[in-house]
Amino acid sequence: MKLLFALLFSSLLAACTTAPGTTPGAAASSSTEAAAAAPAPTGVRWQYINSKSYDALNAGLGNSHRHESSVGWVDVYVYDMKRTDWQPGVSDPQFDEHFKGTLAEVQRAVAQGSYTSAKVGPTRDVRIEGLTFRSVSFRIVHARDGKAYDSYTYLTARNGRLLKYRMSFYSPAPANVEAIAREFIERNIRTGPDTPAGTRALRST
Repeated sequence: MKLLFALLFSSLLAACTTAPGTTPGAAASSSTEAAAAAPAPTGVRWQYINSKSYDALNAGLGNSHRHESSVGWVDVYVYDMKRTDWQPGVSDPQFDEHFKGTLAEVQRAVAQGSYTSAKVGPTRDVRIEGLTFRSVSFRIVHARDGKAYDSYTYLTARNGRLLKYRMSFYSPAPANVEAIAREFIERNIRTGPDTPAGTRALRST
């Protein structure tokens, strides 16, 4: 489990530190796939960019789906860590250990020089679309460009697998950043991000 998590984090860190629109190895999207979603109540328009698989690196690492907007970008991760029976929400016996591991790895990224600094906010559980998510915020300064970002992680288990939203906002982040995050997750979950049909989420409805 720890080896798988280390491999997962290395892959996710590479994706998270990639500037929007420049994800390495990403295939070009068709005009339909890249079409912007209809404006949301918060006024933020998200655009699906691409999807990437990590299972070729190691089974269990799953895939990610990138979305971008004028306020930042979101990476939606679906993975199972070689398990297909994760209990829904945050109730699985291994969930807490896995979540704590995500916090520890961010601090490790600081030690390794990927981030100049990473200030961790409080952890809390929130309900979105009938699911309980464990959420934490980070104030990150990237070593690559010296820019600060406000990052929010929302982690849950759904349909036997783990579902993670890593949302990064340009600084200064919008005042209604939590409403924007909740709105994105609500709409994304309805498309089924953890099913084949959901790999091009957030199209116009």
